[in-house]
Amino acid sequence: MARWLAPLGLLLTWALTLFAYFQLPKRILAHWNLQGEVDRYGAREEVFLLPLLLTLLIYPLLHLAPRIDPKLRGQASGVWPWLEALVVWNFALLQGAILYATWRHLLGAPVPVERAILGFLAPIFLGLALLLPRLPPNHLAGVRTPWTLEDPGVWRATHLRAGVVFGLLGFLALGVALGRLPFWLWALALALGSLDLVLFAYRAWRRRNPGP
Repeated sequence: MARWLAPLGLLLTWALTLFAYFQLPKRILAHWNLQGEVDRYGAREEVFLLPLLLTLLIYPLLHLAPRIDPKLRGQASGVWPWLEALVVWNFALLQGAILYATWRHLLGAPVPVERAILGFLAPIFLGLALLLPRLPPNHLAGVRTPWTLEDPGVWRATHLRAGVVFGLLGFLALGVALGRLPFWLWALALALGSLDLVLFAYRAWRRRNPGP
């Protein structure tokens, strides 16, 4: 089942983008600043940037990873297809959030773009919270530091912790999407959580490899 989810997400991304393209005017909003205000307009063809990136770079790299990464040999039928699907659907939902915010703006009823994006992406963070503790060591996805890549035990411990961090980020994203929490709180949690995982990996490695 998992192996069909990524192609389905890719198909959905293109279908959604093509449908939106023929409904949009020739010029659309193309970028928002940190306050969620539109600061650049562009041609409607720009809606294809994300699907093209997904089709030509991200999906092929993920799909080929079990064949080209020595650490993933024998993992093609394990948790990797689920991670592959989750990443593809992450971009599919991100595209949906961008198009939704764009359409609302054209209708004169804009929504805060950060709320739209985090509302669509909150399930992805929660999915990563379940998958990361089961993710095998690899060079492409996960908390890839010199210490996690060197020691499988450090990798496992760090990704167990990453599951908790991403679960918290998922619930905070839901809070922002519902208007109950400010966006800056989620952004701060993301920065602190990322820093915590790097420091945790180093401390775990030092405990397993004491030295001068």
